[in-house]
Amino acid sequence: MNITRRSFGLGALAAASTLALPAWALAPLAGVQVPGVVRRKVGSFEITAINDGYTALTADLFSGVPATDIEAALASVRQGTTIPTAVNTFVVNSDAGTWLIDAGSGPSQAFGPNLGRTVANLEAAGITPDQIDGVILTHAHIDHVEGLVDGSGAAVFANAEVVIHEDEYGFWFDDGMMSQAPEAAQGLFESARRSLTPYADRTRQVQAGEVAPGLTLIHAPGHTPGHSVLHIASGDDEMLILGDTLHNAAIHTAYPDVGFGFDTDAALAAQSRRAQFDRVAADGILVAATHVAFPSFGYIVAEGDRFRYQQAEWQFPL
Repeated sequence: MNITRRSFGLGALAAASTLALPAWALAPLAGVQVPGVVRRKVGSFEITAINDGYTALTADLFSGVPATDIEAALASVRQGTTIPTAVNTFVVNSDAGTWLIDAGSGPSQAFGPNLGRTVANLEAAGITPDQIDGVILTHAHIDHVEGLVDGSGAAVFANAEVVIHEDEYGFWFDDGMMSQAPEAAQGLFESARRSLTPYADRTRQVQAGEVAPGLTLIHAPGHTPGHSVLHIASGDDEMLILGDTLHNAAIHTAYPDVGFGFDTDAALAAQSRRAQFDRVAADGILVAATHVAFPSFGYIVAEGDRFRYQQAEWQFPL
């Protein structure tokens, strides 16, 4: 049998394919991403990355090395000097409860209009605000605490306690500190107070240590006085949620000593960054962070006196 294009009617098919399809056959452009929700297992715990949205950082917020080095680090990952930057929150589900790690920006538009999606994405993940048993804060900057309240200033998480390092709470509620702060920083104090006050009777101020079974807060100051990271341990598995230990994966791994514009003590922040990077790199610990590209699950790999961020593979079975 002589098989030809004509045998399969391919000539006619090719001609037919040139006809214009009706417009109704086209799927409409969505213009937005699907809800930002990605899950991983750490032992018996389920960790859900929730995307609060994104903001834009600029290269001049990073200091301590020449601007050309910052630009080269950004170029190495195809980023320009205006950097679309994720804001992520996380949920830890365990036998000890359902814990939200940071609350996102809520109604605040201080960092632009593209934030405040934590509650919507929690609900997309099948989690309602009243199911949150506690909110553990890495620190009390706007993009971490404003999601505690709604537009009227009322508490969003009706059944949750707030867990925060005592140095962090003390700093933002210190009238003396607020009076000494430059005018540009006054809004940070006002935001922290506005967001935390509705939870005053259910706020647990802690030092470093276990705050719930398998969840240990580790003081990592510098970005703010009480900035902390959260160590998660279940069985033989562990993970570290780094908060704002790094603000850009390319810059802060290549140049761990680089300061960031919102650091209260850039040198101390760099010490904390190196300490956490050294630990997770040495032990191969899974990490996640607020401002690393969603979902931010990955690893910090040592390369001499520098580091490299390696994105974790998608976890198929949970």
